[in-house]
Amino acid sequence: MIQGNQPKTTTGLSSNITTKLAPNLPIDETVTSGGDWADDEVQMELDEDDMNRENLHANQEEQGEGWGDTELELPPDLEVTGIGGGTGDEEDASGYFVAPTKGQSVPQAWTQNSKLAVDHVLSGSFESAMRLLHDQVGIVCFDEYKQIFLQIYSRSRTAFTALPSLPALYAYPLRNWREAHSPKLFYPAIGLKLEELVGRLQIAYRLTTNGKFQEAVEKFRSILLTVPLLVVESRQDILETQQLIEICKEYIVGLQMSMAKKDLAKDDEKRSCELAAYFSHLQLQPIHKIMTLKTALNQAFKLKNYKTATSFAKRLLELGPTPDVAQQTRKLLSVCEKNPVDEHPLNYDEYNPFDICAASYVPIYRGNPLVKCPLSGAAYLPEFKGQLCRVTKATEIGKESLGLRISMSQFR
Repeated sequence: MIQGNQPKTTTGLSSNITTKLAPNLPIDETVTSGGDWADDEVQMELDEDDMNRENLHANQEEQGEGWGDTELELPPDLEVTGIGGGTGDEEDASGYFVAPTKGQSVPQAWTQNSKLAVDHVLSGSFESAMRLLHDQVGIVCFDEYKQIFLQIYSRSRTAFTALPSLPALYAYPLRNWREAHSPKLFYPAIGLKLEELVGRLQIAYRLTTNGKFQEAVEKFRSILLTVPLLVVESRQDILETQQLIEICKEYIVGLQMSMAKKDLAKDDEKRSCELAAYFSHLQLQPIHKIMTLKTALNQAFKLKNYKTATSFAKRLLELGPTPDVAQQTRKLLSVCEKNPVDEHPLNYDEYNPFDICAASYVPIYRGNPLVKCPLSGAAYLPEFKGQLCRVTKATEIGKESLGLRISMSQFR
């Protein structure tokens, strides 16, 4: 039985409550609205919407004053701001989390702080290191540098374990750790020292003395190519490195020329004597200088160039050889002085200063045009400009460059 005094429900069309007056029909058997029913359905929807709005206004109007002021209002100085610090319209644009700028790693600081090639190698930036070597000493072929780069880079950092089962952490030793208070002042520790190259030089000397010319050439070349990757402090050290380059260049030219002499035909004694004469004018250690003069003296004497042999004998005696060598040299000298004549003219003038072309092994007398290797200083005839240096096997002959840079003082 329907009670007439019950309150009306305020739910709209969204209500799913089923009353006893609802037709007991399955959902799939309901008839689609059509004809005159359409207008009644629209009117019913409008009536119920109006009813909901009226009820909403009625509820608002019926609210009493017992609750007081429930509105939350903030004073202007406490106005809510967005996460990014913006207010109002700015909140949409700046109300997002902004990640901090990525920091700079220690190796990156090395490359930005230094123009020394070795610092870039230690940082792992081989490409920038090669650009510096190209601009400073004219390196164009880096095949010889591959192993050197890898050896130097392996010394750039240390690894240690912080906690078990976690990856190792890396530390970067600094050469200026006492005064470096900012990453902008960081410079990597250098494992390669000038003293180490001097020690390698002694090994190359022994190989030369023992007649192992090919091994000696490789050792001298390794020292020569490593010099641009040094770091020195004083001007005296810079001069010593330049002297080291000169020594390596002289030995490489001389030893390669001596090996080329062995490839000559046996009947080409004139050319063999010329190469021996050129070899005797290179700046070598006294023990090696004595050996070159002995060879030149013997070949000139066999060629019956007694005048030239006399000069070799006198130069040999001035170096103070062993008593046996000195006695034999004096005997040959006495024979040569009796007939100081050269039967075969040589392309050799000992009284006119000259450089030896490291490619053709001919003298370039003073005043004649020549080109040089930007690193070793080896001399070449102009026709070899632009080719790969025979001494370094890494530099371009005649290439213009900035010069050797192995000290921070050279950039001030």
